[in-house]
Amino acid sequence: MFSRQLARTIQRNKQIRQFSLTNWFKSWKDAAQSQRLIYPPPSSEFTTQNRIIDTYVSSKQEIYPYLAVKPTLLLNFTYANQENNKFTKTLFDVLSDKSKYPNSQPVYLVNILADTEGGRELMLDYVVNSIPSIVVLQHQLPTGRYVPDIRNFTEQDIIEWLKTV
Repeated sequence: MFSRQLARTIQRNKQIRQFSLTNWFKSWKDAAQSQRLIYPPPSSEFTTQNRIIDTYVSSKQEIYPYLAVKPTLLLNFTYANQENNKFTKTLFDVLSDKSKYPNSQPVYLVNILADTEGGRELMLDYVVNSIPSIVVLQHQLPTGRYVPDIRNFTEQDIIEWLKTV
């Protein structure tokens, strides 16, 4: 008798979750509504049509938001420390100046730290074997590259190259 009463109180809760395919799709739809992607503001809100991304990309995951842009994207592989940064800083100064771009099409520029693990991984992905180097991406595909001559570098060389971008 005791075991019968105990068995009744110990019985499991018989809740059954009904699986509904429509509820499953609705949950995905609701999740997509609450987790919207954040895109950068249009370049018309800025003074120039060119967008200079002022942070250094140091890992492969950090570059993915910039790859989604429609205009031409320049990947500038550089060093950040002072002893190796002399030439790459002058190159960045030329690239960041709006007046140096002869075309009217907008261009985005992203700096990638080549002396980090993620930067070296990106160097392997985009087949960059010397620093400084600039890779041109159009629709996420590499379409060109520029490796300046360190000994004979002039601003006019890079301006001529920017005309072809």
